[in-house]
Amino acid sequence: MSGAFAGPPRWHPAVVGLHWLTVILIVLQYGLARLMGDETRDLLGRFALYQWHKSVGLTVALFVALRLALRLILPAPAPARVTILQQYAAWIVHTGLYLCLVALPVTGLLMVSAAPIQIPTVYFGWFAVPHPIGPDKATYELMRALHERAFDGLFVLGLVHIGAALQHQFVWRDGLLRRMWFRGAGSGVA
Repeated sequence: MSGAFAGPPRWHPAVVGLHWLTVILIVLQYGLARLMGDETRDLLGRFALYQWHKSVGLTVALFVALRLALRLILPAPAPARVTILQQYAAWIVHTGLYLCLVALPVTGLLMVSAAPIQIPTVYFGWFAVPHPIGPDKATYELMRALHERAFDGLFVLGLVHIGAALQHQFVWRDGLLRRMWFRGAGSGVA
């Protein structure tokens, strides 16, 4: 690589914080989804899990929107010192991750909006979130399928992303991971 692009050495702390908060919420979402599928749970317990899942999903949507806005206004670090093919692969994975992170809350909201049984979405018990469409079984089934595929995509791309980060950290030892970590956090990463 030529060093023609001179960006900051790390991502802005707001971007780093949103990245790791989103990771935590996605892991939480997976756990909530698993628990929601347990039909032996009582109805009120499942209702609470669904409300939490919807609220966390809307929070993920907010974090992703903030992160995309920050990407537009804050400078990015210089590209990693890798081949052009690796840069392209990284771009594909990052773009795919963002697309999945946008698709999940959108399909989730449309799914609950189109559900045959209309249950309000109450954001962490604070306020009702309007459903943009009404009940429609075909739309519900389509959004449910797309929601599941978006998670599958997020899972696979997340594994590729983690694998690449570990490759940079432990095989190439190029310090790339410290760009998305907290400055002075006292670990071997920073």
